[in-house]
Amino acid sequence: MSRIPCEIIRDLFPSYIDELTSEVTNQAVEAHILECDSCKNILGQMRNTDFETDEKEVKEIDFLKKTKKSLHKKLISGTALVCVLACLFLIGRYYFWGQYVNADYLSYNLEVTGEHMTIAVNSTSNQGIQNVEFHEEEGIVELTTRCVPKSVFYRESYDASFEATEQIRQVWIGDRIVWANGEEISPLTSKLFDVYNPYIGNMPSNEEIVKVLNMAAYTGGFTNELQTSEEPYSWRMIFKNEYSSDRQDAFEERLQNYAYILLAQIGNLDEIVYDYKVDGESYTMSITSEDASSFLGIDIKEAGTDVNLLEKLVRKTGLSNVVLGGVMVESNAQIEFENEVQEDKVMEFTVINYADDDIYGMSVKVDSKKCSGSQSMRNASGEALSDGENVNFQLIPQDFSTVIRDGDSGKVTLSVVDKDGKDYEVQGEVDVDLYWGNQYRVILSGNREDGYFLGH
Repeated sequence: MSRIPCEIIRDLFPSYIDELTSEVTNQAVEAHILECDSCKNILGQMRNTDFETDEKEVKEIDFLKKTKKSLHKKLISGTALVCVLACLFLIGRYYFWGQYVNADYLSYNLEVTGEHMTIAVNSTSNQGIQNVEFHEEEGIVELTTRCVPKSVFYRESYDASFEATEQIRQVWIGDRIVWANGEEISPLTSKLFDVYNPYIGNMPSNEEIVKVLNMAAYTGGFTNELQTSEEPYSWRMIFKNEYSSDRQDAFEERLQNYAYILLAQIGNLDEIVYDYKVDGESYTMSITSEDASSFLGIDIKEAGTDVNLLEKLVRKTGLSNVVLGGVMVESNAQIEFENEVQEDKVMEFTVINYADDDIYGMSVKVDSKKCSGSQSMRNASGEALSDGENVNFQLIPQDFSTVIRDGDSGKVTLSVVDKDGKDYEVQGEVDVDLYWGNQYRVILSGNREDGYFLGH
């Protein structure tokens, strides 16, 4: 029988099992358990317990690994499924459901009789019409049109009819009034009606009206002075450009027409004053509300809040077909001038800016076999033109040294200006047949390093 007590031997078992004891201690433990069945049994139990614990831990680790792997697979599958569903949703929305478009991308033929209306809508973009929906409220019918890419399923035209619950007073396409009380409404009238400003002191709203009229494309830049301390309230515009005497009459007539509309669309504005130079000589022109009322034949202030009276004013000024600021608009409205002849002929050119670097101004030149005409602009805000922004030029007969007749052939060229005022010639030219009243659209692309390019 070993002389070492069992308690000491059992205290050594953990180190003995982990092989941390010395050879002498090992011999003492082994000699003891040869003679002591009780300690031998305890040692055996301790060894089995450690093995079972290790095996259990291994199983738990394996289980955790398998669980993690399974969750990872589910996460990848779920993410892939979400991506597939999102792609299917976008494809369905783009190709089958479509997107709502406004009147800028549509042309139409509209007939309204009492409570009944029919419309033939045509897409002017590269899309087909998916559907036309009607919404009615108190005699106002609003059409919303969804367009999708053209395909065998969808065409560029769509015929529809609608029966209202009461007599139709107005028809809207998107955010634009296109018909009211028996007459079609031009895009300019609709937009002006939308930006009506009751107070001259609200300069941002004043600028919105000027932008819709696209005045700067015709007159060039100008600074403003408001007199709102006492009535009559006035707005003075001081033009930066100097104008030629051979176009003075047409220029002054255009300024008068702009003033009539501004006096209608700004509720408490009493007078418009223009300061400008012609061949170095200074001129001042003043147009009052009384002048505008005399021109229209009724109180000019009534026109600002009545879309039909505003349409009458716009038509009488001859501005019905003006290119709206920032967008090219084609209208189906049948415009009938009282004298049937438009004295102020205009040839409109829109340059769409897709240049890769900043452009601060540009000049357009139109050459015919007989002569050439040109106009220049600089961004009045002093900032660069935005990507995709439309720059509109309006040339009149006085811009050319000889008469331009409808059908004369011509070429359109362009130059651009950087922030420092340096000019760059734009490569390429666009051949056009010149017609008064036409609207032409060209595209500017490229950059200073590789060159600017002009195309259709």
